[in-house]
Amino acid sequence: MHPLQEQEQEHQQLIDLLDALDLCISNGDSANKVSKYLSDFVALAEEHFKNEEEIMETYEYPEILNHKKEHANLLEQLFILKNKLDNGQTPFGKDYMQLLRNWLEEHLLGTDNMLEEFLYQVNVNSNKTYILS
Repeated sequence: MHPLQEQEQEHQQLIDLLDALDLCISNGDSANKVSKYLSDFVALAEEHFKNEEEIMETYEYPEILNHKKEHANLLEQLFILKNKLDNGQTPFGKDYMQLLRNWLEEHLLGTDNMLEEFLYQVNVNSNKTYILS
């Protein structure tokens, strides 16, 4: 599988997990179930960011530091939120869902889109077909 196809698949998995988490909250499911979905989201985000950062390093993406900073900031927020939820300090509700959805949308349509455009240009300029199909 090509790197960008893999990234798109992971993006869709993140969106699907957010949808499942949102449905769980809307249905009034248990805190344990909410915590499970949030844990899955955090784990997938960590893996996705690691994979994406490897691609950026491989192709010497010029905006890598800013992109990695966005990843680190979101993970920090997720870890704090997850810790509060696990310790019963805060309910996970629609406010948090909206923050996650907004961040994901901005990141996918902004930051990740810039990376995809860069990789497309690398592909076009190098006549290599292994970056994009």
